[in-house]
Amino acid sequence: MKNERIDILDGVRAYAILIIMGFHLWQQSWMQYVLPSDMLSFLGIRDSSLVWVPRTGYMFVDVLLLLSAFCLFLPYARQMTDPAAPAPDSLLLYTKKRLCRILPPYYLCILIYAVFFVRPGMYITNAAFWKDLVTHLTFTHTFFPDTYMSTQFPGALWTLCIEMQFYLLFPLIARVFRRFPFAAWLTMEVIAEVFIAFFARTPDGGADSMMINQLPAFFGVFGNGMLGAYLYCILKKKTAYAPQKALSLVASLLSLAALFGTALMLNKGLNAAEQAQRWQIDYRFAFSLLVCACMLLLSFSHKDLRWFFSCKFVRFIAAVSYNLYIWHTAILLKLKEYRIPYYPDAPENAWAWPQSASSESWYRTWQYGYVFIFWVASVLIAAVLTYAFEKPVYRGLMKLKMKKK
Repeated sequence: MKNERIDILDGVRAYAILIIMGFHLWQQSWMQYVLPSDMLSFLGIRDSSLVWVPRTGYMFVDVLLLLSAFCLFLPYARQMTDPAAPAPDSLLLYTKKRLCRILPPYYLCILIYAVFFVRPGMYITNAAFWKDLVTHLTFTHTFFPDTYMSTQFPGALWTLCIEMQFYLLFPLIARVFRRFPFAAWLTMEVIAEVFIAFFARTPDGGADSMMINQLPAFFGVFGNGMLGAYLYCILKKKTAYAPQKALSLVASLLSLAALFGTALMLNKGLNAAEQAQRWQIDYRFAFSLLVCACMLLLSFSHKDLRWFFSCKFVRFIAAVSYNLYIWHTAILLKLKEYRIPYYPDAPENAWAWPQSASSESWYRTWQYGYVFIFWVASVLIAAVLTYAFEKPVYRGLMKLKMKKK
């Protein structure tokens, strides 16, 4: 089995990133995304609100983690189903790729923040400043409430912390998964559910905001991604000689049903939940499993449907997605801090300013301007950092030889 590119994965990554960005943008702008819908007036519906999409957007962090595990395990899965397939990277090459890919853009962000935006005076003590900095440099900031919940560095960086922790364990997990795929998958699910039951859920029916995003709580998501890669390779082999038109038609219909089910789960479930974080951990496994099914079905769907997940636009967003993710929250907050676009001072006792100023005459102008500038600035900055820094540095570092031990 050749290591052919799975084109729809770019779209999954791109749309997940855009929806996550939309969630953080909604938090800062309160844009409601209400569209006129006169066509449904006979049902008593005068408008159609899509605000549930950004409001549930944080769930798509799980999609990025699922996708990461899928792509990491795919070379192993291909060789499991076809011994003639190219061998996975050696441990040395795997480590080099991960470090060269992740560290330069991440450390650039930390450096820029440490030089221009973060000062020891922002902390209670100098020791607290150094703790925040060192834990971010070592990808351990999710272990401490002050460096995770109250950090002065971009809040979205916690996901990179989880990724790096998983990267450390992945070679061992992959070795076991390769021999006992279903038993290893089940073990990962059990670890996640036990951790969530004992540490992430609270007796009052809520959830611990810190524990829900620790690595063990995501083992089920990572396990689903690895199992998805294995099932993809099995399906690819089993359907190699099947009638392709019939296969693409069935896969397209099922993938549309799975996408609709995913939207329904978020709209009717998470969006209506009394305690969103509790719903998040209660349905994390089911949500990631459903998204994984979408990915598998889309991979075999009709080319016209796959186009929405593989066109030039989504390939571009996927290419710059790492820097988009790292920098988008910083751009959001700095635009508001520097009043770009301009908004007046908050009146006395005002809260969540200026997004709460809906009665002011300038509000809509500010809101639409803020949203527009955010998207343009985020994509431009991510593109520059990707093509002028990330990719050249990665290529340069990969050319360096590492001594085998």
